Amino acid sequence: KMLCIGAPQLLERLGMLEQVLPVVSFLEGTAPRAGVLPWEEFLARGDAERTPPSAPVGMDDLATLRYSSGTTGRPKGVMFTHGQLRWMGECLPALLPWRARHEGARYLSCLPMNHVVEGILATYAPYYIPAPLDIYFLQDLHDLARALPEVRPTVFFSVPRVYEKVWERLGENALGRRYLSGGGPLRGLLRPLVRRGMLRRAGLDRCAQLLVGSAPASEGLLRAYRDLGVEVHNAYGLTEAPLVTMNRLGANRLGTVGAPLPETEVRIAEDGEILVRGPQVTPGYYGEGDATPLRDGWLATGDLGRMSPEGSLEILGRKKELIKTAYGKYVHPAKVESRLKEIPGVAEAMLVGEGRPYCAALVWVAPGPVDAIDRAVRGVNAGLAHPEQVKRWALLPNDLSTERGDLTANLKLKRHAVAERLRAVVGALYGGGEACEGALHIGAAER
Repeated sequence: KMLCIGAPQLLERLGMLEQVLPVVSFLEGTAPRAGVLPWEEFLARGDAERTPPSAPVGMDDLATLRYSSGTTGRPKGVMFTHGQLRWMGECLPALLPWRARHEGARYLSCLPMNHVVEGILATYAPYYIPAPLDIYFLQDLHDLARALPEVRPTVFFSVPRVYEKVWERLGENALGRRYLSGGGPLRGLLRPLVRRGMLRRAGLDRCAQLLVGSAPASEGLLRAYRDLGVEVHNAYGLTEAPLVTMNRLGANRLGTVGAPLPETEVRIAEDGEILVRGPQVTPGYYGEGDATPLRDGWLATGDLGRMSPEGSLEILGRKKELIKTAYGKYVHPAKVESRLKEIPGVAEAMLVGEGRPYCAALVWVAPGPVDAIDRAVRGVNAGLAHPEQVKRWALLPNDLSTERGDLTANLKLKRHAVAERLRAVVGALYGGGEACEGALHIGAAER
């Protein structure tokens, strides 16, 4: 019935609306424009109204829709009730360290507000923290490196790419380079200095807990942080169940995404799919008829996984993204891609090979020599089973963007869109050519 807008670029696109709606802007200093009500004027309209004694909704009523990312198809409106939001709002602060939630806290909301976990962390969970809390909202994720040192948050949650960039900047100063290239006693001596300097420059030196989620985080990257003395806690969830498992303080099991949240059940189906049941699981999709992600009361996540002996969840890949080669062999792309992304200079990687005789890869890299990356890819192959090995790869300039449709708002690859845009490059990987327009270099495994 009403459209509230807080992003300048959306306000500029009001002409695209197919129906006329009352529009309220909560942008500071919004220039007057026809049909748009400034926030202060909107609030003033309620000054004379008597506040109702209770909200005209119940805990089981629909509270919000959060749209799936659309990485594998058309986004769906995922429903959540008021009761679910209250449960998640109460649960997340309870998982934080005691001091972080009882002393004054600071939080930087940097991911888009339609990101389901960010929406909970920034708008619902703060009501249940029994301490003063300062929340800062970042307009553009590209400004994160500047904003973090200004805010110095108490708790930080972000996608893997942000932690990758922080680590990459470690090699930009002399002390960091000496730590990365050194070993033995020298590395031990440098460790506390490098750790303190890196966290302070990144604005993470006051963080009681660092959280990563929304996409697979490289185990190699998390181990590199741990070797420096910094714990980054992997978490797992999806739009239909925003937070399912999390590695807790004192029990950070690398290679897993942690133990289930309170009141949350996780089991593995016979085909390896992860099934979830709990208070955070959506009741269904809005306006999708009988379409439902639930199976006998359990959320079918579409992810493949297994439980470790300690009760932590290990993610093996996406069920729909399994690659079946022309020889009938199944390959989990996430496993191979995570290892490729551990190569210095590699920003992103995507495995291809559905219906093909072998697997190939698109690899986005920073400017630099290609020989080292070729050698590193061959080294990755040495640790993979034969069907998983990358026989040919294209090195591409790191030009992926959300504006062009390569990435979702939370920086996940839109695999189908990228494959379509780079169809000629993929064709070259299977055509035997050594060069292709759009690729910096095409490499091949040694025969």
